[in-house]
Amino acid sequence: MFTRSVFFLRKDGKMKILIRYFFEFVTFVLILLLIPLLYLLSKFRNRVRSLWSGSPIINMTVNVKAERLLGVDAITLVYDTYFITEAFDYNLKKICNMPVIRCFVPYFVFIWSCLFFDRFHFYFDRGLLPPRKSFEFNPFELSIYRFLNKQVFIWTYGADVRSKIVTEKLGEFNCCLECTDEGKACICDDARRIKNIVRVTRRVSGTFAMGDMKEYTIKSINDTFFWPVELEKYEPYFPDFEPAKTLKVVHAPNHRQYKGTKYIIEAVNQLKSEGFDIELLLVEGVPHDKAVEIYRSADIIFDQCIIGFHGYFAIEGMAMGKPVLCYIRKPDYLLYPEECPIINVRADSIKEVLRNLLLNPEILKLLGQKGRKYIEKYYTVSAFSERLKKSYLDGGFMK
Repeated sequence: MFTRSVFFLRKDGKMKILIRYFFEFVTFVLILLLIPLLYLLSKFRNRVRSLWSGSPIINMTVNVKAERLLGVDAITLVYDTYFITEAFDYNLKKICNMPVIRCFVPYFVFIWSCLFFDRFHFYFDRGLLPPRKSFEFNPFELSIYRFLNKQVFIWTYGADVRSKIVTEKLGEFNCCLECTDEGKACICDDARRIKNIVRVTRRVSGTFAMGDMKEYTIKSINDTFFWPVELEKYEPYFPDFEPAKTLKVVHAPNHRQYKGTKYIIEAVNQLKSEGFDIELLLVEGVPHDKAVEIYRSADIIFDQCIIGFHGYFAIEGMAMGKPVLCYIRKPDYLLYPEECPIINVRADSIKEVLRNLLLNPEILKLLGQKGRKYIEKYYTVSAFSERLKKSYLDGGFMK
């Protein structure tokens, strides 16, 4: 019985591979036939058309607005979404949940996008076509973009480039410290990481990384810092802490094991046992709009204490005028580190850092004000748009 089961599993796997190759062959033939139409459409376009797609990362919806400031017709498209947000221009989640139809959708979208878009933005783990292996960009898709002379830019978000060997070499505290999902949460295997990154880098117009993500990439542009915020959505609420008031710390881990959540819980509980009036509020599984409302009530934002680089949550916290605690492994991970007011904290120093803030609450508002100014200066949509423009000019992708 076991032998028969294995046989059918293998047979089913080979069938899926054959079906995928068949779809890719048909796609290639159709694109060849459509080349004259593609040429005509490109001649009649007076503005660059840009598509942001791949993994449904939240900041994609903001980045596209920055590119629009450069006179580009840019949109977002995703096949699925996380619980955080569904605010993409084209969200095909419902269609992709339909049996049978979902098999054809990526190929139809791919052909459509090749006809109507000049520039593409993805992450290292996938584009518009299904990846042949998890966390590996489909090589057929990359070849078609290159064949059609499309501009393709690849961005990082963390899991798409992070491998265990490189991560553990970064230091005592790292993203792999408490991981229980090896091979699932990140690409993990270093040989696969290198193969994928080399393949992608050689075939695209440019790649972008920042912070700890530049430890994993090759020849990437590392000074663009691509996590801007729409400042008008983040009205500042500076801490107005008084000794008789409970100090509220807000932490929003999408995955506890990668943010060092247990360490902040332990630190807060120990301080409580010592008589300090402090409260930890965990924000999990909450849509982004509702989560932001909770962030406003914070006296302190705690991002993470083991990864070594801040996340988008820290940017949002500073935009709202909150002091931010986060472990920053190297100063050069930051944009203008001498101006960044993030309080550097590791898993083994949280308690003492919080104790100092409890004993000196008057500095909370000052830190919050510095954070807001930092975001106003460097992390607005227009500020990122200028950095993006420079990257395009340097690469010869913009006149």
